[in-house]
Order: sequence, then C-alpha cells, then structure tokens
Amino acid sequence: MKLKTLEHNNILFQAREKTSDEKTFDEVIVRNVYEKRYFKIKLGEHWIDLGGNVGAFTLNAISKGATIDVYEPDPFNCKMIEKNLKLNNMDANIHNLAVVGNDMKKMTMYVGNNMQVWRNSLYKNWGNQKFTVKCINFNDVIKQEHCVKMDIEGAEMPILESMTVMPKKMVFEWSFDIDKSYNRYRKVIDRLKPYYKEMYYSNSFYDSTHESMPSNVFPKADNIYCL
Repeated sequence: MKLKTLEHNNILFQAREKTSDEKTFDEVIVRNVYEKRYFKIKLGEHWIDLGGNVGAFTLNAISKGATIDVYEPDPFNCKMIEKNLKLNNMDANIHNLAVVGNDMKKMTMYVGNNMQVWRNSLYKNWGNQKFTVKCINFNDVIKQEHCVKMDIEGAEMPILESMTVMPKKMVFEWSFDIDKSYNRYRKVIDRLKPYYKEMYYSNSFYDSTHESMPSNVFPKADNIYCL
C-alpha cells in the first residue's frame, strides 16, 4: 500500500493512502483533540494509549516528554506505529492486544467501512472484514499513577462500567453511533465523578431530557476529560 509522509510541529507521520490514516493525523496531531487548556500531557507522565491505531497520539505524547505503552489489536496498525516511531527516532512499548472490560482472551474485531481503520471495533459489526484478536483486561494493564487515553470504538463502555483501577488522569471518547443511550453515558459519568476533582463533558448530552440520542444530533461522540 502506498505511503505518504505528513509533518506538523516537527512530528513526521506516514499515512497509508485510501485509509483513515491521514484523518487520524489531522485530528490527533494537527487539531490535537485529546488536549484542552485544562487538560495537558506533561513532561514525565506515563500514558497508556488504548486504541493506538497508527500511533498519532503516541507520537504527540512522546513529543511532549511523556513515556508510552500503546495497545492496538490490529497487527497492520501496529506495523504503522513502529514505522512512525522509527521515523521520529522515538520509542514506546507496543502491545498487539485489545484492552477489554472482561476476562475474554480472544474477541472478534470488525474492520471499519472503506478502510476507515480508525473505526475498527469489537462491538460494532460494520459488515466488512473481521479477524480474531487477543485481549487483556483493563484492570491488568492500568495502575493508579498512569494517565490514560482511551478511544476504542465502544469497548471503553464496558471498561468504564467495571473498572476498579482509576488512573490519575484520563481522556476517553464515547461513541453514540455505537450505543445511543444517554442514560448509559450519564451513569458512567456519575460513576467516575467521586474519583476525580474535575470532569469535563458535554452538558447538552448529560442534561438532555432524551433517553437516547436523536438521529439529527451531530457529532455523535463526546470526549470526556477526567483529572
């Protein structure tokens, strides 16, 4: 597959043509969606990148002085993480595993539509290719002193409902196109509130009088920041 090299803020990034790789670069490195003025990656932090995809968050975090363990179940994406780390003379621990909220050792991964590999999911069957991936329980991966980025296309939902180890800092995406339930979203936020001094999320979603997201609402996701 043909590769193109992109660059932003001295970070080099190889993207496979006709895949979601370039969108990942734009969202995570150029627009930096996982950081806000109140939520920053800091020098010396150790981050667990759950849903490493092709390494955009990992590269961004290392460039800011963090160390990384990255978990990505797709072996082809793991190869891209390796390429992008090497391209930038960076190092991270790469784990070719899916992190889950149960004790399953293997699950089926469903590939996103039209090579949108950033939408690969354990919980949404896109009707395309599928393959078996090895799994590890979230509670066996995370320590309280870790920081966590979690964007795993629906797999974060059962993790957040069952996790017993609370990292010191966490950002995760909630995908309403995988589960429309506002009630489930609210319950998870309420479950996390006692453990964090500050949480940032969409008030319009949390305070909605609807039980589930109406079809006309966009975007169908929310990033939640816990610190």
